[in-house]
Amino acid sequence: MVISEKFFSYSGYKEFLQYAKNFKIIRLKDFDGEKAVILRHDIDFDVEAAYKLALIEHELGIRASYFFLVTCYTYNLFSYINRNYVQKIKEMGHEIGLHFDPTVYSYNSFDELKNYVDKEAQILSFLIDEKVESISLHNPSVYNSFPLFDGYKNAYDPLIFGDDKYISDSSMDFRGKNIYEFIKKSEIHVVQVLLHPFHFTEEGYTNYNQIFSKILRRKISIIHEYFKASRKYAKEVNDLFESLCK
Repeated sequence: MVISEKFFSYSGYKEFLQYAKNFKIIRLKDFDGEKAVILRHDIDFDVEAAYKLALIEHELGIRASYFFLVTCYTYNLFSYINRNYVQKIKEMGHEIGLHFDPTVYSYNSFDELKNYVDKEAQILSFLIDEKVESISLHNPSVYNSFPLFDGYKNAYDPLIFGDDKYISDSSMDFRGKNIYEFIKKSEIHVVQVLLHPFHFTEEGYTNYNQIFSKILRRKISIIHEYFKASRKYAKEVNDLFESLCK
């Protein structure tokens, strides 16, 4: 099949999933060596975007793995709104895993790094009231470093990662691969599909300017709602925020 120009729209994603259901789709934590499609999402910027994809998958009876950053600059997992989204994603049967960014720490040994992994996993486990079983690294290809951590299913384990086993929409570019053709390989061996939820919109934007403008306006709107009860805010910056929210 040809990849639709609207692949990154919600309707385009639903169309892809309906095709993908011809194959076995699993969460990373459920992988035990079988032939299947591991469906994975790394949440780099926006928790609400993850929730919207999770809803589409749930409607089609699909469960995926969602990896969240504990150290994210653009979302706080413990805020009421995001905590609620994560809980709903979990209740749909999706896996909640740790998206780990080693670059936020200074460390002198692998053991020190593993200690940070364990601490972040404990924080996320506390949030979801369930043990975190899987981990994916944040931007490992940028640093060409793919450490594996005992005690977790690792998204970059060579068993499920490699040119013939892995496809990603990084920068909205499948690097010459046809995702429809690629998942057919799951009839021969396991394949892993990584899709970033913030890439998907109702409109099917393929331009980062449009995508990020939409995300930023929504985040500004949330900040505006939070502060508008303040008299000083209303007096000094209310008009500015209302103009930014438009």
